[in-house]
Amino acid sequence: MSEANKVTNQEKRETQEKKEEKRVAKITGIPMMASIEDVITAIKVLSDKGGAAKIGDLVEVFGGKKKERLLSSALGAAEEFGLIEPRKERSPYLLSDEGKKFLSASIIDEQKNIILPHFMRYKGYRDIFIKMRNDPDKTIKKETITAAWMSIIGGGKESARRLYTATFASVGNWSGAIKDTGKSCALTPIGEKVLSQILKGEEIKVEKPPVPPLGGAVPPPPSIIQMGPSLQISNCPYCGKQEIAIENEELLSTLSTDGQHTLIIKYTLFCRGCSRTFSRIGQQIVK
Repeated sequence: MSEANKVTNQEKRETQEKKEEKRVAKITGIPMMASIEDVITAIKVLSDKGGAAKIGDLVEVFGGKKKERLLSSALGAAEEFGLIEPRKERSPYLLSDEGKKFLSASIIDEQKNIILPHFMRYKGYRDIFIKMRNDPDKTIKKETITAAWMSIIGGGKESARRLYTATFASVGNWSGAIKDTGKSCALTPIGEKVLSQILKGEEIKVEKPPVPPLGGAVPPPPSIIQMGPSLQISNCPYCGKQEIAIENEELLSTLSTDGQHTLIIKYTLFCRGCSRTFSRIGQQIVK
């Protein structure tokens, strides 16, 4: 196949994918096809442009023309999460007061508390949250989430898993609504509390994170303290992506000295980017 034909076929495929995204957006409300990292990067880029810009002004800084569709999805998700003002199709993107508050937050827990209510209000996720709440273990398999998406939007299983289920797991796990265990997602106590408030029509109240002491971060609970060389993961050893979830923990041994116990733990990790597993050794100090 000639280079000219390859380019033509690629353009046709990209055009078809854009049409599919618009169709899905009409059904689900927004094109939820971006990880939390994509959303945060998108609003940071928008902020750097003065808080108001059209997508063409943001593409190059976000990653170039090849990432324009991802940028569009990330901005759409940011709008759903209240970080960008509601907009008409061709109007500039405007960073909202909530978005400015998000970027100026002093600790990450403040950012999570901004995202959490918006994430759980999203109508496309309502049935998933309810199924998780009604399960004895508050858990739902990712296969079930993907099947739910397919029943709404049609299309292939791989596409639904890669675009929609991955977004749900990424944003939900980061915001604290769910815990991504690799092959399934579990509703957290705070997620269940917020869901109950939403279903009852109550005002959503998320506990404010503790204010960090001067010159340092919030100290961990006294019962369990992560110590170096504790578990530190920057990216997947296979694909290099950073979307890593803990799939399993196995206690290998316990060392006790002076009333303090060091737990040596083998972590089995799951990469949401390439769906592979790998392991790392870490430790926890229990007093």
